[in-house]
Amino acid sequence: MADDPLVSFWEKPDAKHMIAGWRRQWSDGGDISSGLPRYLIEKLNARKIGEMSEYVNLMCYPFQVAGTHDAFRPRVSFKDGLPTSDMHRENAFYDAGDGLILFRGEEPWQRIDIYGQAFFEAIKELGIERTASVEGYNGPAPPELERNVNCVFSIPEMREELEKLGIGFSHYGSERRAGPTIGMALVTMAHYHHPGVEMVRMGAMAPMYPFLTRGNEQVGIQRDHRAFYDIMRRLKAMFGLSMDLSELESLGESESRKLQETLDRIGASDRSAKQIIDRALNDYKPLRFEEPVDLPPALDRTLEDIIRNMPEQPENNP
Repeated sequence: MADDPLVSFWEKPDAKHMIAGWRRQWSDGGDISSGLPRYLIEKLNARKIGEMSEYVNLMCYPFQVAGTHDAFRPRVSFKDGLPTSDMHRENAFYDAGDGLILFRGEEPWQRIDIYGQAFFEAIKELGIERTASVEGYNGPAPPELERNVNCVFSIPEMREELEKLGIGFSHYGSERRAGPTIGMALVTMAHYHHPGVEMVRMGAMAPMYPFLTRGNEQVGIQRDHRAFYDIMRRLKAMFGLSMDLSELESLGESESRKLQETLDRIGASDRSAKQIIDRALNDYKPLRFEEPVDLPPALDRTLEDIIRNMPEQPENNP
């Protein structure tokens, strides 16, 4: 068993970057971790090129956990009484073109060492230069404002570039015991056990408020396309992608507008709810992302020459 392959690829395209997310995982607020990779796979017509092996499936997942019904059992399907698909887990790699690989997996329930080994082996085999995992958490984020994105990262030299993207730096676990998300765990493994692997985990807060609608549903955005958009704006700049994000922007604006209308309606009739809404807005400190402007080299040099040759200004004495 120790010599069993951990990953298998039937195609190895030219690859530079990878975006990774996981379904059935803890840190999936706004469906960011499960939904964003799926959106990109469908939007970019990405082709499946490989997957983690059955050995990983055997070692990293139980068949079931008592009391959870079918939540953790492998997928299976039937038609007219006959199986139409074998039992399987989803830990697959997709080629999206433009040097981008997409990974959509299932959070392992045990043996993170084996799962991590498979993950980093795939990075090595594909020649990935930098990997970004995407995750989400719920909180009272004002829907009309840009979603805040924070990160943990594997190599100190990455910090300067990340600072330019309007990203916060997490202090998670520094003040009290806190277990890592799957993205945080893999960044930690990269830092300590896979030197040279550049990996960043980006997490965004998806709006969710602590009260219910008349339909007994929690007030928030279940699949937060605005968070998708704000994460992808940063990844587009960091990876140099040519992707059109206008659809995500439009979906995010529509969802956010509907939630704001709901919050306004609730706040108008419930004073305690309005206090929560107002406090969330006042406490929220948005991290702005400014789109980088690429100037043609000739124009860039001209501007530098103008600044360099500007006459010195005389001092103004009082």
